[in-house]
Amino acid sequence: MRRFMIKQVLRQLVAVVSALPLLLFAGSLIAHHANSAYDRTKEISVTGTVTKWQFINPHSGIWLDVESSTGNTLEWSGEFQGTLDLYRHFRWNKNTFKTGDVVTLIGYPARNGGATMSTRKVVFANGQEVDVRSAPD
Repeated sequence: MRRFMIKQVLRQLVAVVSALPLLLFAGSLIAHHANSAYDRTKEISVTGTVTKWQFINPHSGIWLDVESSTGNTLEWSGEFQGTLDLYRHFRWNKNTFKTGDVVTLIGYPARNGGATMSTRKVVFANGQEVDVRSAPD
């Protein structure tokens, strides 16, 4: 009887310990895909000079120096999908944007008023427009 109880307790302990990582990360996984950081009822556009391009997962990102209406330079960032979507649908890679390129980002602004957006479209200096949200998720 005692041996049976010890086995039962050990099984329950293994089950709890195995489920612990899932329980710890479940909230952040749900929050990550909520898109609540961006206001999808508004669309903005910024044009600037690329200072950084990160072709990484889970989301690629671009940083631009954008001149404000007062003449000050602001750093803006745009978030994209992951690398697989960008490569598969548009053939983008780590060399798609280079420091010094001038691009326009069109997308959804941050709800907190920060200089960041969820990028919907990119307009390159040659006029080519790419709707990055046209890629299926």
